[in-house]
Amino acid sequence: MDNSIYKSMIAANQLLEKQTMISNNLANISTTGFKEKFILIIQNQNIKNTCNTDNKITKEYHNPSSGILNYTGRNLDLFVKDNGWLTVKDLNGQEAYTKNGHLTINANRKLTIQENEVVGNDCNIKIPNNVNLKISSNGLINSVEKKNHHIIETKIGALKLAYIPQQYLVQKENGLFYLKKNNRFHEYSNTMKHSNKIRVQSGILEESNVNASKNMIEMISNARQFEMQMKMISIYDQNAERANQIMNINN
Repeated sequence: MDNSIYKSMIAANQLLEKQTMISNNLANISTTGFKEKFILIIQNQNIKNTCNTDNKITKEYHNPSSGILNYTGRNLDLFVKDNGWLTVKDLNGQEAYTKNGHLTINANRKLTIQENEVVGNDCNIKIPNNVNLKISSNGLINSVEKKNHHIIETKIGALKLAYIPQQYLVQKENGLFYLKKNNRFHEYSNTMKHSNKIRVQSGILEESNVNASKNMIEMISNARQFEMQMKMISIYDQNAERANQIMNINN
């Protein structure tokens, strides 16, 4: 009996974890560049004891597909193509990667994405006042000025664009992606070098790839399964109580 209750408790706990992840997906349905995340629970065949919490391996995985492209026409909105990523420094100063190409200029004239400073390719990017910006497909940032019927472009800096297949990245709670530890792709460093292969396109944002219908169906299904596990625990508990009463009568 205790074994059955324990199994139901483990199942209920795993369903709660899945529900938390689905809720996070739905909360980020409007977040630019967000990749929806799911939990996969795998039976560990090497452990026969079903009561052992280590007999199941929980894996998180992302949906790598691109979100819908939104044509904004804004100079500082960027779509990063294929396995390319924009490089930023998170609030702790650690290098991280994002598909969110909605760049803004903060009070210190630095380019930021959700308050995370954009990292330059071997340069510090500082935007002068009162300039029109142009970001080329290779990440070069130029100021554009019209003088005497001539267009003059002056280089300000360049974006650090990283090539990283998504299976080597892990997404943290701040929404940014980080290199997995001990990954075979880049195992000797926690940072990546700039890749000349990566291209960006200005005036376009990649929206979140969260499938609202799919996540809502998953949420309802999980809620029903959780309710079923709670009923099972209640039934086991009632049966145990009755069994104890019978034993007391017989004694």
